[in-house]
Amino acid sequence: MARPNSHLVAGLAALTIFAGSASPTLLAQQRRRGPVAPSRSSGQASAPAQKPSPLLEEAAGLLQARKLDEASEVARRAVAATPMDADAHNLLGVILDQKGQAAEAEREYLEALRLNPKGVSARANLGVLLARTNRADQAIEALEAVLRAAPAHPQATFNLAALYAARGDYRKAIPLLERAANYGPQSTTAAAGTDLSLLLALNNAYVRDGRAKDAARLTEIIERAAGDDARVLFTLGVQMAEARDYGRAAALFERTNALRPNTAEVLYNLGLAFYNLDQLDQAARALEAASALAPNESEPLYRLGLIASARGQSEAALDYWLKAISLRAEFPEANFMIGEELFKNGRDETAAQFYERAIAQDSSKLIYYIRLGATHFRHRRYAQAREVYERGARRFPDSAEIHYLVGYAARGEGMYDDALAAFERALKLKPDYADVLANLGFIATARGRDEEAEKLLRRALAIDAKNFPAYYDLGRLLVRLKRYEEAVPLLENAARMSNADPGIHYQLFTAYSRLKRKEDAERELALFKQLEEARKKDEGMSGGSATGETAPTDAPLPPPATTTTNAVPKSP
Repeated sequence: MARPNSHLVAGLAALTIFAGSASPTLLAQQRRRGPVAPSRSSGQASAPAQKPSPLLEEAAGLLQARKLDEASEVARRAVAATPMDADAHNLLGVILDQKGQAAEAEREYLEALRLNPKGVSARANLGVLLARTNRADQAIEALEAVLRAAPAHPQATFNLAALYAARGDYRKAIPLLERAANYGPQSTTAAAGTDLSLLLALNNAYVRDGRAKDAARLTEIIERAAGDDARVLFTLGVQMAEARDYGRAAALFERTNALRPNTAEVLYNLGLAFYNLDQLDQAARALEAASALAPNESEPLYRLGLIASARGQSEAALDYWLKAISLRAEFPEANFMIGEELFKNGRDETAAQFYERAIAQDSSKLIYYIRLGATHFRHRRYAQAREVYERGARRFPDSAEIHYLVGYAARGEGMYDDALAAFERALKLKPDYADVLANLGFIATARGRDEEAEKLLRRALAIDAKNFPAYYDLGRLLVRLKRYEEAVPLLENAARMSNADPGIHYQLFTAYSRLKRKEDAERELALFKQLEEARKKDEGMSGGSATGETAPTDAPLPPPATTTTNAVPKSP
């Protein structure tokens, strides 16, 4: 169940011997067919066809019959007999290309173009060769030149579209694919004789360019034209999953499954479509069937683990993921999800080991660093958290979030200068970062710069009206400044957002007491004592002090990564 390239771009179109001689042919399996009905021309797009020499006709016939050694011998004789004939060199180039002798074929194409710089077929063939030998820029240049000389050239049209699509330039690819497929966005049916592979390539381009409506319309046309072709229906399902149209994807996968039952890849993708529709029972059934058919594949087990986790079945989820990594040692996503499940259940030390494995296997995921640091934050191991986040900052220097977390860890250590430096880096990347502004306000308060602190905290709240730390810190600053009337609504808002924080209730007790609101003050004091005692018991450590000068809450834990993933394209 190996992952193929998710870009569903068909192979290169067939090479041509003479200008305009071959019909457009898509080679989805990356092979080339010989030309059909070869004719002789000067190589110019508008030149009248001329009868080829007997040697060229014989060589073309042998090529068509796939007798490549004999064809190359006859073609070499034709070149020797007429060394100034561009078509002879082009034909020899095609034969050598078919034999896998790319360097020699390229020389023949270039010689054909030297003899006839306007030769369309030789330039089109050269473009195909350049693309196949990973020289995309040169291939595009060659094929663009072909279309300038012969705008209707079928092979060049498709091949240039395929090259544009391969580099993600779908805006350029789509008009060419539409021309090659004789299809427009207003079409209601496929043109007679249109190769469905062409339409699938166009549909893929629509999906990747975000043209969901055009993709949906073309999908209906292809589905009608495909009939009971399971492979086409499966490919359409993959494309609809890529477009996040999971309902239609599921329907297509179900049709495929009915036509080709007990195929692991089909059932796997059907399970993913159901999963993304939150139809967990159907998803589990499909994925369990896929796993039974492919017991050595790790992906179905990984997805079954996601379903178990979503159902709250932690031990079952862990069991699925552990089985998945036993089949595939390098599986960062599974290691990460094991870490997530353990972390969710308070098994932080073991979770940290799996987060570390995820990072070691794939250092390109910022969330892995964030969650590993969170295991240290939970236990107030700020130095260890900071080390993890600094690693992340080196890997992701343009992430404001990771610099913010470096700063927050430094703040937890009491290293305010280091915290300020990190917060300033985060703010430069994201000027309206409310969490950073709130932390800068906290540090300004701690250093006695009350006016600066108030401005920063109010700015944070103007950006994010739900920023709990800013409400808390501004409220307690105003209590310290004896501005109790202003402090109370801020602290009450904070209490509504996080009623279980004892520090808020202590600050409210202080403000109510100063305002002679005895009942309110007694209520808040009782809540403070109750919550503080519970926190001491749960954490085994002292909570917020009676002065209210500690941080408002424990270090914030970053939000968990989403476990909902898109369907992965796979070949049936």
